[in-house]
Amino acid sequence: MKKLSLILPLAILTFGSIAVKSQDTSPNTYTQSVTREVLANGYPTQDKKQILELVRYTIAPKTKLPIHIHPGMQIERVESGTLTYTVVDGEAKITKANGTEVILKKGKTIDITVGDALVEPGGMVHYGENKTNSPVILLSASLFDAKQPKSILINPQNK
Repeated sequence: MKKLSLILPLAILTFGSIAVKSQDTSPNTYTQSVTREVLANGYPTQDKKQILELVRYTIAPKTKLPIHIHPGMQIERVESGTLTYTVVDGEAKITKANGTEVILKKGKTIDITVGDALVEPGGMVHYGENKTNSPVILLSASLFDAKQPKSILINPQNK
């Protein structure tokens, strides 16, 4: 399967989007060290308003993702590495590998590692950071609004 890099267009007022890398090399793009490999996808209804995807994300060492939201629910499981995860607004549910559940609230940060799972409700403001020298690999399932970008950047001054 082909791995695709992500770019972050920053030209849209306070919002941008994370999108599959294109040929666009405009000065308004910022490349992150993240690959997004779609393993499977489909539309749950004939109107194609939502898309269901299974994705493998690989986050390079020493990479901090921008503050963002998703246009629907996303769940992940850490396959490799340790991700430092912060909720800026809203809350996320983490299930540690040992079965312990943690509700991560606004302003809180947690390290999630191999075997840990994460539930991100649509619209919950968050970011992740790989502070280590090894890649982080996440297996992710999402049910998103098909007409929206997979991630939408949030300007922290507006939160």
